[in-house]
Amino acid sequence: MTNAAVSVAATTSLPALIVLGLDDGGKAHASWFGEAETDVAEKAADMMGMAALRASTDELRDLAGKLPQGRVFQSGKAFVPFVKATMFDKLATHLPKSYKWPVRAAKAAAEKPKRGKKASAATADQSGDLNEGLTIPEDWSKIVFGSLVLACEDPNDGWFPAHVIQVSGEGLFTLKWRDFPDWPVIVRRTHHLALLHPRHAE
Repeated sequence: MTNAAVSVAATTSLPALIVLGLDDGGKAHASWFGEAETDVAEKAADMMGMAALRASTDELRDLAGKLPQGRVFQSGKAFVPFVKATMFDKLATHLPKSYKWPVRAAKAAAEKPKRGKKASAATADQSGDLNEGLTIPEDWSKIVFGSLVLACEDPNDGWFPAHVIQVSGEGLFTLKWRDFPDWPVIVRRTHHLALLHPRHAE
């Protein structure tokens, strides 16, 4: 590999942009992107209602180095994992004072349906609170309402955890992404889903 190639590889692997934001549940997300991805990552942040922060100081570059690396999908959205609230707060202090986060958590709480009992397995159309009755099925025949499985929006993007929020009589499952609550729900058949290892919950 030439010196120029090494230089380019090093540049693209260094944090140049930090994307951070809050999901509907008020949980913090943040990750860093290399120089080659700054433009698409900024667009993805705007699409997802997140903030984009240039790692332009030593302090920001140091903080970025403690974050997981993000990834931009072909869909235009980005993978921005969960981070600790303390880390998120440190990053947020570098945003302009005029910046205001979307009021999502309050809206989600106001629209959240009230349920007296935990959700149970459903064999017909059924929906409810994603935080209740979650299970990890041991085989595809046991996927029910409240199951946590793996799904993909595009095979090239990879597989990510999703909650089953509705089971229809036609063998279709409606799912909501666990880590990306702002993304639209998806509908998949059994053979388009993957299972988590039974010990995942541990």
